[in-house]
Amino acid sequence: MEHYKITEDDIQGMIYYLKVYHPENANREYATELLEYMKATYQRLALTNPEVLEELYQAFQGTKAR
Repeated sequence: MEHYKITEDDIQGMIYYLKVYHPENANREYATELLEYMKATYQRLALTNPEVLEELYQAFQGTKAR
């Protein structure tokens, strides 16, 4: 199984988000750390609390129906 690798586009997108909502942290290092944290959190959820991951998926599906 190949694991997802964070891309330059991901980092740039996160920097943009941070510039808008958390400008004090809008830098490459923070953006990369936040993306790594988010990735690890989802992996942990998949292993330890899959029902929460399913709830997140269902919430996402609900946004797609609009």
